[in-house]
Amino acid sequence: MTKKEAMKLIASKYNSMKRIAQMSENKYFPNNRGLYHEDVTQDLYLKIQTEIDKIPNKKSEILKFLDRYGQPGAYIYQSIKQILINTFRKESKYTRLDFKNLSKNERQYLVDQGKEMKEETIQDKVDKYVDSFYWFDKKVFNLYRYDFKTHRTEMSKETKLSQSTIYRTVKRCKVKISEKLKKEYYEK
Repeated sequence: MTKKEAMKLIASKYNSMKRIAQMSENKYFPNNRGLYHEDVTQDLYLKIQTEIDKIPNKKSEILKFLDRYGQPGAYIYQSIKQILINTFRKESKYTRLDFKNLSKNERQYLVDQGKEMKEETIQDKVDKYVDSFYWFDKKVFNLYRYDFKTHRTEMSKETKLSQSTIYRTVKRCKVKISEKLKKEYYEK
């Protein structure tokens, strides 16, 4: 069995994974009213895709992988639960906007507002400032932010850097960013 065949098998279980995601969302986050279960299922599918890309192209390894994800069971349920918790742990400051119930004028107003919002976001400012860091600091901080999502132990195992090195580098970068943004904020 190849990786492609394994992904096809997992994709054939999409509807059952979606049902598990919907039940989990209703159980753990009832205020969402089941609006995000398809997004969570897609996130799970992307997670599975990245994991299968990491395993060697051996039949035995692929079959082990399918034992975990091939049948909707405990492993799928735990993965969905983790995605839900990571996504909705903090209450979102964003609300879902239903365009179907808006009038034509309201829709046009929102489109016009979107065109006017060309100001840099804080994230853009941080990215631009991080690009000016020393190469090691920039690499470690971006890995920490984007690839490992604040999991220092996993990052340490993957990169072979000590946890203390990662901690010090990230802390140094956070202090620099904080100082820079404070200056910009108070200078306005």
